[in-house]
Amino acid sequence: MVNMADKSELVPKLIDAPDWADDMARKYASSALSQFILHGNVLDLVEYTQEGQRRFLPLVDFLTDVFFAQRSLVITYDLSSGIQCPQKEMRAAMLKSVRALDTIRGTDYADRGLPKDPLKAVELIKRVIRGRLASAKPSDKRIAVIVKYAETVFTESEAGGGSVPDRATSIALAELASDPDVLMNDVTLVLITESVLALNKRVQALPSGATIQIPLPDEDTREHYIERVNGRAELGISDELVKVLKKHTSGLTLMQIRSLLQEAKLGNVDFGKPDYIYKRKREMIETECRGLLEFIEPKYNLSMVAVHDRAVDELKRDSKLVLAGHLDAVPMGYLITGPAGAGKSFLIKSFAGEIGIPCVELKNFRDKWVGATEQNLEKIINVLSGLAPVACIIDEADAYMGTREGGGDSGVSSRVFSRLTSFMGDTANRGKILWFLITNRPDLLAIDLKRQGRAEKHIPLFPPDEEKHYEDLFKVFRKKLGIKTEFDNLFGAPPEGAALKLSDVNSHSGADLEALLVRAKGIALLEGREVLQIDDLVSCLADYMSPVYPQQVEYQILQAVAESTSRSLIPEKWQIEPMELSHRIERLKPYV
Repeated sequence: MVNMADKSELVPKLIDAPDWADDMARKYASSALSQFILHGNVLDLVEYTQEGQRRFLPLVDFLTDVFFAQRSLVITYDLSSGIQCPQKEMRAAMLKSVRALDTIRGTDYADRGLPKDPLKAVELIKRVIRGRLASAKPSDKRIAVIVKYAETVFTESEAGGGSVPDRATSIALAELASDPDVLMNDVTLVLITESVLALNKRVQALPSGATIQIPLPDEDTREHYIERVNGRAELGISDELVKVLKKHTSGLTLMQIRSLLQEAKLGNVDFGKPDYIYKRKREMIETECRGLLEFIEPKYNLSMVAVHDRAVDELKRDSKLVLAGHLDAVPMGYLITGPAGAGKSFLIKSFAGEIGIPCVELKNFRDKWVGATEQNLEKIINVLSGLAPVACIIDEADAYMGTREGGGDSGVSSRVFSRLTSFMGDTANRGKILWFLITNRPDLLAIDLKRQGRAEKHIPLFPPDEEKHYEDLFKVFRKKLGIKTEFDNLFGAPPEGAALKLSDVNSHSGADLEALLVRAKGIALLEGREVLQIDDLVSCLADYMSPVYPQQVEYQILQAVAESTSRSLIPEKWQIEPMELSHRIERLKPYV
């Protein structure tokens, strides 16, 4: 029997090993734990230093050859390869134990082959371990079992569901992990899975187990690996470019980085131009995430935003803090509110272009299969953590985020809400993951999301209502849409101005004006003209009917006023006393 004091001598003394490996060694040596669930970036390489040399190994090889180097028996198992041992001596020792069990139990596994069926395999491994623990030799009791793709062996199912063999397999593991002899000796069970949520809940909740996440490689690890690939493949990347590439490869695994660099070399891509790297990185992450998120490449900065001068000034102040590295002074997240067509999404994408960081938009991650929704969310969270710094946009946030209560889905919505809000509120991500919740109905958004510590800064946007607003929008849209016009201004006398009055456009939002200019451009092109005339726009204005009702617009504006966290962001026109504001909102509720 091995006591706790002796266990500290049986874990490897790792130099420059990942934090998760040190954490695993420390937990094993200091407490009665027999099972570890490793999840996250488990299909990647592990960096460590041995004999003064930096090395990179696949996770399973790192565990068998380095972490469990002092074990006399290491067993690996997965559905495809079955029960294996990394060394011939270990396999011979295991087959000796199996042969003894065959004699006792009347089986013939040693001669006909070890079982691949999960229940039979786990039961056999359990008996081999118990047999070796009965040995008089202390070395026989140093055992490690590694289950690869553990979610396929100990599958998750609804309570009481799943096949009998599936449930029996998880019970067999629970019995082994909780066995007092296993706990008191040098026996370690390691389950490897990309998503811990895909594992059977009984396996996840074992008191003798611990769950450890393997993150995506950090900046230092990426730099070391790029230097290694550069040297071995003779890519010719300078030290200066290595420092550039390590930043542009955030969010990628080491295996993806190697593939990306080799592709670039074969295509004679200039490593000094990050456009190719960013494009391939985006493709790799979007493919891996299976449509759960989409990269948005900002084409503009805040100089392209019209009408919302107050909001632009506020965001420019924050952008200066980000660019200066003062991340601790940046809000955790933003709530962007205002009526439909006010330009909320465009404002945020322009802000992302201002600070020069990747921008992603979360897509629908909900799935009909049991546990898939939670797994998809964990995938998103892992990718965002690896991508940092990153701007994360959640459009139509009131519908996307859900509430704590949920209902009718076995608690999935409430679990998703709790996990997402917990991640959003993690102060370790301040300035690294900038959240932008966009909605024209902030009253439908859960209070948990709008409080300080999550969406800390609430920025209201308002529709245009002055000649200057529409003139600025016209100039922005003309540049954005590439429209040539015979007039330079919407208002004023021709030829420089168009003979329009504010009343002609005053009921239209910025989105309406953009749509009208697109229609007018189409009319001109159909008539064989590339230059837009004022009559084209006038005819479109005369025919256009906005589908938004005035009561709804006013209600959304009042809600934006009510949510604002800064009085200076509200125009004088909408500076309303709280009591009157509440009464006006209540009067408009029947119309929304």
